[in-house]
Amino acid sequence: MAKNCLNKLASGITVECTIPRVGVRDIYLMHAGDVTFTYDDAGRISAATFADGANSYRVEGYKQNIQVTAALKTTDASARVDSSVTFKVPYHFDTRDFINSISLGKFYVLVWFNNGDSTVLGDTSPLECSSVDFDSNANASMATITLASPEGSAGNIARSIVGKVRSTIITKSV
Repeated sequence: MAKNCLNKLASGITVECTIPRVGVRDIYLMHAGDVTFTYDDAGRISAATFADGANSYRVEGYKQNIQVTAALKTTDASARVDSSVTFKVPYHFDTRDFINSISLGKFYVLVWFNNGDSTVLGDTSPLECSSVDFDSNANASMATITLASPEGSAGNIARSIVGKVRSTIITKSV
């Protein structure tokens, strides 16, 4: 009989008898070169320090315009997570520069879920723009942008954060 003690689980999973709130409330984009994270002994992000003059950029969630996905990525060295964030922005003269600049950058993304949970994506391998789609006759003239783990990267970790990190990032938003 094989032993089951080699890979212990941290806890059980329980489900409440209520309908869970799903979806994303807001995301906050941060240029990877503008923020430094500090980690605690449990591997959680415990602090976010912004460079002078640096900001985070809020993308408001409404009617499920933001989607976060993750898939396990295994390599010879480890198992990590490939993360992606897809969101829609209005396509007009105010947002064209935003779309152009996001297509060239590397980003960390704070995700604030509707259930109150938060995480930061891309802290190990910053997310890059993998797609921008726009159709003048569809989707209420919205551009759809996807940020994803870079091709060939080792992926990211499903990262927990402490509450003050979310507050720090939100107070830096424009």
